[in-house]
Amino acid sequence: MISLALKMLIGNRASCIGVIFGIFLATLLISQQSAIFLGLVARSYRMVTDIPAPNIWVMDPVTESEDKLRSLPFGYVDVVRSTPGVEWAVPLSISRSSIVTPTGGFDLCQLYGIDDASLIGAPAQMLEGNVRDLRRRGAVIVDDYSAMGVLANRLPDGTKVPLKVGDSLEINSHQAVVVGICKITQGFYPQPILFTTYTQVQTFDPSMANKVAFILAKTRPEFNVQQVLKSINAQPGLEALTRDQFTDKVTEFFLKTGILINFGLSVALGIIIGFSIAGQIFYIMTLENIQYYALIKAIGGKRNILMKMVIIQAAVVGVIGFALGIGATVLWGMAIKSTTLAFMFPWQLLLFSAAIVAIICVFTAALSIQKVFRIDPKALLGN
Repeated sequence: MISLALKMLIGNRASCIGVIFGIFLATLLISQQSAIFLGLVARSYRMVTDIPAPNIWVMDPVTESEDKLRSLPFGYVDVVRSTPGVEWAVPLSISRSSIVTPTGGFDLCQLYGIDDASLIGAPAQMLEGNVRDLRRRGAVIVDDYSAMGVLANRLPDGTKVPLKVGDSLEINSHQAVVVGICKITQGFYPQPILFTTYTQVQTFDPSMANKVAFILAKTRPEFNVQQVLKSINAQPGLEALTRDQFTDKVTEFFLKTGILINFGLSVALGIIIGFSIAGQIFYIMTLENIQYYALIKAIGGKRNILMKMVIIQAAVVGVIGFALGIGATVLWGMAIKSTTLAFMFPWQLLLFSAAIVAIICVFTAALSIQKVFRIDPKALLGN
């Protein structure tokens, strides 16, 4: 019966291809849009991901992310350092500054000021230069995408020359020199990301004097993290969170923008396409083969045999369509890897997409099975 079911499926080539295309399109929309959404969410908390050293982030209670924050007085760094169980605590400042390239290009940048002594918070992956060179006067490290893109020098003929170590920049009318090119997680907004020391940030942006955006802290191994958090949170005007808690807070803030609804609608569209196109064409294909099912019933074929035949057909087209859709999504993700487009495809998304496709296939098979069960062999074979 399996062989017969497959022959019936392949024999109606146009309908078979149509069902596979419906499943393929649904899988592509569901997995691709979900992967883009997850990539954007991951970018929203990229600062936490790119700075793995601290296990506690301290901030003003109203701060929700690096895009919505209220600075703290520098004196709070000593407060956190003196908390029992804290091994070290360092400041991290964030300034949104104007930047001008030697050829006159202008942009707004995100400037991070890290601890002068420990350099905790510096980019982990350096493509050129050395992090220790940040201690030089006016030194900055630039992310590689900006160095090759918006901050690249333009020759008179329009050719782009990537920014390199030793080039000069102007930050808020102050001279800066590039001492390194780093690779980091791209931010949600397409703006240059630069690193310098905490002291140097105050030179580039005097309004940041004696202010910190976050205090990064590490607890001693023998102390309970939750107890240390409780001690810090007992201080007025401070909120201490673990890495995971801060990540959740940033994600929650990001989802308030309504982006979840937009991508949710795209995923819903993929599901609708799967149910409508694949379900309708598969049902039509079943009607076209209804005489064969009637013949099987006439010669004594049981309901479970007919059900297995329909399920096998639905499973085959479902697996093929799903594989093609996931393959196209992965290839698309690889193709945009070097661009600014966000893409993240964890194994959980693979299972989610597979579950949706399975539901579509079950729904599709159920409609056809009901039709097959109701068919009267005498009505079709009597003439």
